[in-house]
Amino acid sequence: MIAIAPTGTISLLAGNVSSGLEPIFAASYTCKVLVENGAPKDFVLTDYALHRWRERSGQTKGLPGGFITASELSALTHIAMQAALQPFVDNSISKTINVPSNYPFGEFKQIYDLAYDHGLKGCTTFRPNSITGTVLSEEAAGVEAPHCCVLEREAD
Repeated sequence: MIAIAPTGTISLLAGNVSSGLEPIFAASYTCKVLVENGAPKDFVLTDYALHRWRERSGQTKGLPGGFITASELSALTHIAMQAALQPFVDNSISKTINVPSNYPFGEFKQIYDLAYDHGLKGCTTFRPNSITGTVLSEEAAGVEAPHCCVLEREAD
């Protein structure tokens, strides 16, 4: 049996390392995490791979070639990515398709139809709205932020 754990939050706890199948959300972004008292707290993050590339290349700005974010991929591309792995994984795969709040309902419905047609065992979408808000946001785009959420991190 092969199963892939949800990797978004786990990657943050492991020091903001690769989140596996998920393309990066953004080069820099804000992540809303519930803290001990249940209140939300925003953490500004820079993608680990980008941070390492800048460290090794000596470049402090810009992106390496081929650096693609989740929002640059169509919903069909996200589904195709998951479908390529699904035959080799017994469980459903934790993979989120983020769509903008104004994404047309017909296209939103089509995501699930395509996921079913491709034999996916699960399909997760996230569409920001006034009730749930957002978990990740590109508000910090372009900011070089420290890594957060490692187990050894001191309390804030």
